[in-house]
Amino acid sequence: MNKQLDLEQVLRKSWYRLRLSVRSPSRVPTWDAIVLTAASPEQAALYQWQLKRAVRMGRISDSTVTLAVPDPDGHRIGSGAATLNAILALANYYNNSQVANDGNDGSYMPSESSETEVSASMIDFLKKQHILLLHAGGDSKRVPWANPMGKVFLPLPYLAADDPDGPVPLLFDHILAISSCARQAYKNEGGLFIMTGDVLPCFDASSMVLPEDTACIITVPITLDIASNHGVIVASKTGNSDESFSVNPVANLLQKPSVQELNNHHALLDDGRTLLDTGIIAVRGKAWEDLATLSCLSQPFISQLLNTRKEARL
Repeated sequence: MNKQLDLEQVLRKSWYRLRLSVRSPSRVPTWDAIVLTAASPEQAALYQWQLKRAVRMGRISDSTVTLAVPDPDGHRIGSGAATLNAILALANYYNNSQVANDGNDGSYMPSESSETEVSASMIDFLKKQHILLLHAGGDSKRVPWANPMGKVFLPLPYLAADDPDGPVPLLFDHILAISSCARQAYKNEGGLFIMTGDVLPCFDASSMVLPEDTACIITVPITLDIASNHGVIVASKTGNSDESFSVNPVANLLQKPSVQELNNHHALLDDGRTLLDTGIIAVRGKAWEDLATLSCLSQPFISQLLNTRKEARL
C-alpha cells in the first residue's frame, strides 16, 4: 500500500512540474524539442496528430518543436539507427525553420527525402538544445491491435479520477510528466534524453544527477526472474556512489540472460539482484556534441542499412 502511495506521489509531482513547464517555460524550463520515432510514414502521420493534440491540451508547450520521424521508406533500421535518423531530421528541421515556421502549431513532419546539408554552425546550435527522444515504432506482440495507433498512445487511466471531467490520460501523457522532471538535470547545457514508448517508469527524475560529457543508462535493480525476459546492464566495479544512487562504467549488456549467464558475466549485485536496462539514456556535454555530429553525417550509414536490410540497435 505504501509503495502504491509513493508511486502516486511521484506521478502527481511529475504532472505538477509538467503543467508548470508548459504554462511558464521561461521559469520552469521545458524541452526545446520532442521527437518520436515511428515504424512507417502512416504511423508517423498519426503520431503527428497526437503531438498536435498534446500541444492543444497543454501537455506540450507551444514553444517546443515536435517531430514524428518514420524509419526511412518504412523499413526497420533499429533503435540505434533510428536515433541517428531522428536527430538528423531535427537538424534538417532547424536548417529549414524559416520554411517550417510558417505554421503556428509548433509541429513539423519531416520529408523522408530531405537530405539538407547540415553545417558546422547548425551542429553548434543543435548541441545547445534540450531534446526528448521517444522510441515508439516497435511492434507489440502482446497487444497487436495497438500497433497501428502505437502503444505509446494507449489510454492509461492512472490518476484519471484527479480530473473526472477531463480526457483519460494516455501513456504518452504520463511519460511527458515523468520526463519533464528530468529536464532540470541538464541545467543550461544541451543534451538528449531517450525513453521508450511502451513502459511507464515511475521514478522521481527531479533528483537525477547526470555525469558530465558522457552518455549514461538509467538502471534499477530487479530480481532474476524478471531479468530473464529483459535486457541487463553489467556495471563495472569501479565508480562513485552515495545513499541514493551510484554511477559506474558499463562493462556489458546482456539480453534475456539465464542465471548462469548472469553469474558468468559478474552481473549479480551483492543482494542477488541485477540491473535492468530501462531503455532510458541521457547524453550531455561532449558526448551529446559527438552524437549530434555523428547523426548529421549518418545518411550513408543509414542508406547502407537499408540496402543490406540490417538494423543497428541501442
